[in-house]
Amino acid sequence: MESAKPSVYTDGNIEGIERVLKEDGGYAFFIEAASMEYHIERKCELMQIGDRLDSKGYGIALPPGTGQQLGSLLHAFF
Repeated sequence: MESAKPSVYTDGNIEGIERVLKEDGGYAFFIEAASMEYHIERKCELMQIGDRLDSKGYGIALPPGTGQQLGSLLHAFF
């Protein structure tokens, strides 16, 4: 893939999205799901093909003793 001309790689999400739009179906770009959703909402020409490859969760690091405060805060919102 490294020897392909033009290269199949891009320098980032914006370049990948621009290439998808420019090549009109001739290029597919793998992008992280949250970024994909953000760009799809703003550029109607983009679409997701198929399901996500995997799912990831997030963790929050807290100083010792603050977990209960966070739990109360989250409970207030959810």
